[in-house]
Amino acid sequence: MKKMTEIHYLLPIDCLYLSDEISEIKSLMGIHFEDDFLVAKYDSYDIGRGDVLVFKAERDSPEFMLFDLYKSFTDQHFMVLFGIRCSKPSSIKKFMLDLHNKSEPVSTLIMSEGNDLSRMADFNSYPKIIKYGDQVYTQRIELYVNKSNNKKSTSRTYTK
Repeated sequence: MKKMTEIHYLLPIDCLYLSDEISEIKSLMGIHFEDDFLVAKYDSYDIGRGDVLVFKAERDSPEFMLFDLYKSFTDQHFMVLFGIRCSKPSSIKKFMLDLHNKSEPVSTLIMSEGNDLSRMADFNSYPKIIKYGDQVYTQRIELYVNKSNNKKSTSRTYTK
């Protein structure tokens, strides 16, 4: 089994929109989704709501991009968790660092060979109950998979 590296941090959703770094990471990982998809999805959630989105090039691949779009009741900067899990981090790490360095505010960048993101992307952990005071939200996970060949690509979505 390949050694996997995870890199993740929090940043404002606006920093992801039309980001050259996100486009480069998607290209390196063979992942396809529209640039405005994340912002539109984030904007569709009310405060105290938001799901986890996982993007993969192939369904059985251990590599993925992850976005936790949960809108916290106390979040004033519209922060989302962005992470990648990959086997060859050297090329992707540069773009993750560039995006981290130009975004404000951001959390600490975490790079490890751990399984934090892998656990977060585990379909068996969903739905998750998130409580805040008397508010309760059932967070779901959505998996977007694209298969590419030389002529066309298709996308499938799995939700739990």
